[in-house]
Amino acid sequence: MKVFLPAAILALCSLVIFADDAATEFVKRAKKLDQEEGLGRVSLATHCESIKMWKAAVEEWTRVVEIFPDNKEGIDHLAKAQQKADIVESRPLPEEVATHTAGVANLRKTLGKKWRDLAAWAKSKGLGDEEATAIAMAEDFESVTKTSNGPKGASVAVLNAARRKCKLKPVVLGEKLSTGAQKHADYLIKNDAHPSTKGLGAHHEDATLPGYTEEGAKAGMESDIGTEAPPQAMAGMLATFYHRIPLLHPDLKEVGIGYASSGADRWGGRCVIDYEGKGEKDEKAPRIVAYPAENATGVIKSFGGEEPDPLPQGADPNAGLPITLTFFDAPTVTGAAMEVRAGGVLEDGYLSSPEKPARSDFPNEDSIVFIPKRALSGNTKYHVKVTAKVNDEDYAKEWDFTTGTKDR
Repeated sequence: MKVFLPAAILALCSLVIFADDAATEFVKRAKKLDQEEGLGRVSLATHCESIKMWKAAVEEWTRVVEIFPDNKEGIDHLAKAQQKADIVESRPLPEEVATHTAGVANLRKTLGKKWRDLAAWAKSKGLGDEEATAIAMAEDFESVTKTSNGPKGASVAVLNAARRKCKLKPVVLGEKLSTGAQKHADYLIKNDAHPSTKGLGAHHEDATLPGYTEEGAKAGMESDIGTEAPPQAMAGMLATFYHRIPLLHPDLKEVGIGYASSGADRWGGRCVIDYEGKGEKDEKAPRIVAYPAENATGVIKSFGGEEPDPLPQGADPNAGLPITLTFFDAPTVTGAAMEVRAGGVLEDGYLSSPEKPARSDFPNEDSIVFIPKRALSGNTKYHVKVTAKVNDEDYAKEWDFTTGTKDR
């Protein structure tokens, strides 16, 4: 037995190294497919611009920016398309629309097959989590669910990009939920000067004020509410702590989007994101969700700011992006700790947990959260380590993500 032990240990070490190499190769292949999609979307977006189909251009450029977050040209094109979509009524020829539709279908078909191929490769290497990720991506591309064009559809694309990275299924834009969200957004604009719509009061409606509706009042109670256009508002919510969590729920199936302009600034107003569209429990979806997601790249650096404010009173508001680990099946979580390091150097920040929440008046019953005291560094790989007791059993999770250059 002693003669063969060193050989067995060597074989085991080789197996571990092989698994690490395979996981690294998966990340490279997945990134290549993302880039392939990005280039395909650039071509589609350029076509939409050329025929002045601005709402579709917003959707295409939004996805381009998600894939290439540091590409200034793409960001500029998206801003232009959003402005045009708001003021120009497009009238493209039917054949021009057909060209775009066929291009989207071809891109989805091609990438759906390639993600299926990558899933099969991951399975052959014994990479179970990576296989599941690739299958989820393939299913997303193979889906023929129609989302609306324009800023509302683009905001759903922003959310789905984040959910894909977390291995969560995509959501759709719900017509009924959007009707309620739109009514609440309209109510907020009509009563913008009224004190009751300020701060957390924005989630409520007063039946004595103009624009009150039961649908709008209901939507306001289960919504994130921003002051930017839908795509930017959605991205802003994902840059927070409290407002992020319901958007990443594993059982979320649809969201409602409502947006109303204040008039003073065409892109200034209220955006209502209704997240009450949950379905039956998704047994296949992860019930513990980390954000930023494992191996995510191009991660923004800064906290988006929110009310209620999870930062301690007097803290510098220019904090780093909140890092969250959320337990969606309501276990008992105690003794939580989170370490965030870059190059081995420990980040200083604020920890919030179900046992010791950031605010006594706004408990986070399901999340362990770390908010760095300063913005994260650009183009930097971060390592996160979480330890806790979950239902009195030891729990630990570690993962990496890499920032881009964007603050938000």
